[in-house]
Amino acid sequence: MEVLDLRGERCPDTFVYTKIKAEEMGYAGGGELKVIVDYPPAVESIPRSLEEEGRGYVVREIKKLDERTYEIYISVPKFED
Repeated sequence: MEVLDLRGERCPDTFVYTKIKAEEMGYAGGGELKVIVDYPPAVESIPRSLEEEGRGYVVREIKKLDERTYEIYISVPKFED
């Protein structure tokens, strides 16, 4: 599992960094990605934006670690193009 720690980052950067990492993983064969954020709006915007990408990302789970910190677990498919 790859881990992307985005604590201290704000939207839209949280999604941009997540998208870049997920695309790298997709072209490298896919896998599981854990994204750590401490900006609560990112918990809604990252899953929504990934779905809008239409690449087959699946947000499997969102864990709340404390008042501001969350882990977002994403399945990244292998990209064929």
